[in-house]
Amino acid sequence: MKNLSIALAILLLAVCLSAQETKPTILFPDHHLVLEASGKVFVQADQAVFSFDTRGFGPSLREAVRRAKDNVALICGELSALGIDPKSFATASFASGKNPDSFFLTDKKDYSASITTTVTLRDLSKLDEAILILTDKKAENLSGVQFSMTDLSPARQQAREIALNRIAEQRDTISRILGVKVTDVQLIDEAPFENLPWNTGNHYYGGNYPSPMNTVSAYDKMADMEAAPSLKSAFFSPEITVKTQVRVVYRIGVKE
Repeated sequence: MKNLSIALAILLLAVCLSAQETKPTILFPDHHLVLEASGKVFVQADQAVFSFDTRGFGPSLREAVRRAKDNVALICGELSALGIDPKSFATASFASGKNPDSFFLTDKKDYSASITTTVTLRDLSKLDEAILILTDKKAENLSGVQFSMTDLSPARQQAREIALNRIAEQRDTISRILGVKVTDVQLIDEAPFENLPWNTGNHYYGGNYPSPMNTVSAYDKMADMEAAPSLKSAFFSPEITVKTQVRVVYRIGVKE
């Protein structure tokens, strides 16, 4: 019995020592430096997204749907002939049912069907002609054109590098002027920030990220049109503003 007690005591001691060894290092000691910086780049939009509706009518629901699909196929065929990739078309919504506008005692338009098609145009030089095709084919509810970027990753990386370079400049300036020594990095964080132990307020940017980081700026090019009246296009792709906010927490000490 005595040997069993000794074995249990040794086992308990080993567990305690193991727990102490695996205890994580406490971040953010009393001496720390918190730096934040933002980075922002501007890139030209390289794609446009727009939608249009087509409707079909018929004496039966099946016939109304078929005619609506035929109208979509006709318009998308014209757009494909223009050079737009068929993979750029997507069905956004579909609705069908009794036609409230049908005349009494007629079976020609008793049912209606509506299909909304979204087009992602990656060659902006074709935008004018695409809009004209939709107009000629009497597409309904042609929505406003929204400009965007196919891939924002390179621009985000560039904005991130700008922010980190600014933090490095701040760190070097503070270290030189105040005579402190930066020993190591405790935390690298990108918006939306998590709260630090001493800060119980709201996160930076709250729940709006990444919307504030990826916005399309309104750009009026009327002056350009007056300066260059020979321009053939009425659609101008705006600039995409890509921003990011970075935070770095350093551990510091007094220089020896």
